[in-house]
Amino acid sequence: MNTPRFCTSSQAIRLGAMLLSILALPLTAAAAFATGYQPLGQTCDGLPKLPVGTMPGTCLGLLAGTDSGDAFIKPRKALELPEGNRILVTDMGGWGGGKGILWLLEYKEGGYTQRTHTRKLITGMNLPHDIKLGPDGLIYVGEANQITRFQLQGDQVIQRETVIDGLPYTAGDHLHPLTSFVFLPGGDLLVNAGSKTDDCGLSSEQQTCSELNTTGLRRYRYQAELNQWADDFTLLATGLRNSMALVVHASGTVLQGENSTDFKDAEEPYEEINVIQPGGFYGWPYCFNRRLSVGKDSAHCDRPDYVEPYSLMPPHVAPLDMLYYDGDLLPTLKNQLLVSWHGYRVVGNRLVSYATSSDGLPQLTERVTFNRDPIAPAQVFTSHTMAPRGGSSADAQHQEVIGQWNKVDGLRPEGAPVGLLQLKDGSLLIVDDKNAALLRLSRGEAYTGVSQQQQVTQIDGLHFDGATRQLLLNNCTGCHLELQGNPGELLNRVDGWLQKKNGATLLEQKLTSDSGFMPPTGKLNRRDIATILSSLNKDD
Repeated sequence: MNTPRFCTSSQAIRLGAMLLSILALPLTAAAAFATGYQPLGQTCDGLPKLPVGTMPGTCLGLLAGTDSGDAFIKPRKALELPEGNRILVTDMGGWGGGKGILWLLEYKEGGYTQRTHTRKLITGMNLPHDIKLGPDGLIYVGEANQITRFQLQGDQVIQRETVIDGLPYTAGDHLHPLTSFVFLPGGDLLVNAGSKTDDCGLSSEQQTCSELNTTGLRRYRYQAELNQWADDFTLLATGLRNSMALVVHASGTVLQGENSTDFKDAEEPYEEINVIQPGGFYGWPYCFNRRLSVGKDSAHCDRPDYVEPYSLMPPHVAPLDMLYYDGDLLPTLKNQLLVSWHGYRVVGNRLVSYATSSDGLPQLTERVTFNRDPIAPAQVFTSHTMAPRGGSSADAQHQEVIGQWNKVDGLRPEGAPVGLLQLKDGSLLIVDDKNAALLRLSRGEAYTGVSQQQQVTQIDGLHFDGATRQLLLNNCTGCHLELQGNPGELLNRVDGWLQKKNGATLLEQKLTSDSGFMPPTGKLNRRDIATILSSLNKDD
């Protein structure tokens, strides 16, 4: 039996990260939908249309899922090859080393609606993630311990060689081992070296972080005469926990999306958009939000090399990729910054865009709002104002490109966007790793969703309506967001607040206890407690 947890972020997390069953890869526009989606009987620019809410004038189509015998396991990023209709996909194969795959997908001419072949080009890779076409026309792939490059001759990999070696990866002992990278103007490589831990031990008795000398963004100098990179590197920026989202603007601006320390609090900390400056210290693991200190030591947030986030993003959205869209197919997104939010809490699983200035900086405003997913069976998305601890004078307002991507039983799984790729025709390829699928955002009629279901009022021995409902929502949702949409997750007799111990429900015990009572902000008065307890079914 699970012990129910009071006022922990776990209660605010939707466990939507379960692996879905096999997705059916479409060979034609009329092919079957992926398991977990219900067919709409419609197409999105030639592909099966998915029941996912997108911005007006766009729709989401299923480009590729899994094939029997050649199944995606955990795809991460993709690259469109210059010639023909061919796409390369990196697949981690799971979190164990040596299981990674590089896939080649080939389609008929005239678009990506009919796939002809799927091949495994390379197997046994070490957690492959990033893939890019280099300035020299070669294909570059980032694994946990190295970056390699090669050419394709037909469907054969030739002249494969290692260009960056010795990345800080320890098998089984590295929380953020994946390699992302970008080419800087002039050819230097900027490479993510993610932290081995979440908070470098600061949640325990440890006072200093030994990882600062190895974690951050590494700069490898380009040697043009050799078309190689120097073996040594400099840490261009430190205090960055995990730089999965990394992009260079045409002006030279380098942006990073920071996956902040994973506080148990569902409301903190906020994620970050950082403008990378040589020699900058960006706060991890000592500072969060703007200038708030982790622990009592504020010296690190006052360091002369400390660089505040350019903008905050909502908490726990987990940015995993960024790109500047410059296509014409989706004019609303022209010159905007796109960011994939991979987070599994109620603000993640989205694709968002930011309006930018001529140098690629998101535009700032004083008040920023964001939407939360409903928690089943509720279906209403709610709007909230960003209110980070410590305050913030200005941040960037995002727009939801894909916003209705929460799990709805019998309709769709929860989205988990990772890699973003602008295709030659201007459409957007999105890699969904948890659902093992490639999706394409293109022009079309947006999916409009379904009507709201009736509010639940009777839950497993508690009349959850009237004054009782309002008291619990007003006093408990700060820690337990599921009360708004899926109250049965907490209000049940199996492993929730309504199970009995020593003759009384845990709800009764928590409301009336002299210590460790609920809510932690202050014990309710006797009348309010009596109102809640009177709603318990006395026959149970």
